[in-house]
Amino acid sequence: MRFNYLFILCVWSTAVMSPTLYAGSLECKGNIISPGDTQEQVLEACGSPTSRQGADWVYETPGSLPMVVTFQGGVAAFIRDVEPEDTPGASPLGARP
Repeated sequence: MRFNYLFILCVWSTAVMSPTLYAGSLECKGNIISPGDTQEQVLEACGSPTSRQGADWVYETPGSLPMVVTFQGGVAAFIRDVEPEDTPGASPLGARP
């Protein structure tokens, strides 16, 4: 019976934490950018993005996947990496989360 409670607790905690983990973060120049940071904070911490497409800013660093920061109302709403299976030659932004 104790195993069942432990299993339920693990499943519940995973479900609760998933949206938080999905939100993502971006590290650049020793700074951590998270959802809720403003465009000004991102520019100050990371500099200009590699490219911009509307509300999506792409940051590329050598040796890692490009990261996309999506802004809504001037605030970072989503941060994600570009999926490796994205088609070469297609937009590096892919579909939004």
